[in-house]
Amino acid sequence: MAEARFEIAIGNIRFSSEGTEEWVDKKYEAFLDRLEQLRDFAPPQMETNSGTTTPTRDDSALVAPLAIFLKQKNVGDNQNNRFLAAAVWLKRNGQASMKIADVTKALADAQQKRLGNPSEIFSRNVQKGYCVKTSDGFYVTPEGEEALGK
Repeated sequence: MAEARFEIAIGNIRFSSEGTEEWVDKKYEAFLDRLEQLRDFAPPQMETNSGTTTPTRDDSALVAPLAIFLKQKNVGDNQNNRFLAAAVWLKRNGQASMKIADVTKALADAQQKRLGNPSEIFSRNVQKGYCVKTSDGFYVTPEGEEALGK
């Protein structure tokens, strides 16, 4: 049997597993299933404001890498959902307004399948009310985030 080792860190959350490939895969899947719950237990970040130090939670540091986020949202081969999930991921990483090119670049940077016709896919998400066009790009609506599931 082949031995496997896997290690990942997302913000303050760390996961490491070693053993047979099958065992590591099972533990990794369990970790992904619990990732949203685990972030509630992550220690808060410290932030200095006018000389005072107060504990705050920096949830942006806890957003999973895009490849993991897509898997968590179970987008599969659905290009509309992949586009929407990538846009939501960008939003959760602090990019409130974005362009179609930002979404395609994020997918390419994460080595994910490319979108067939990003403009058409974007239009479909606009028609469903999941995205709204603005003068300098677009943003994801709360309905768009809800469509992916929390």
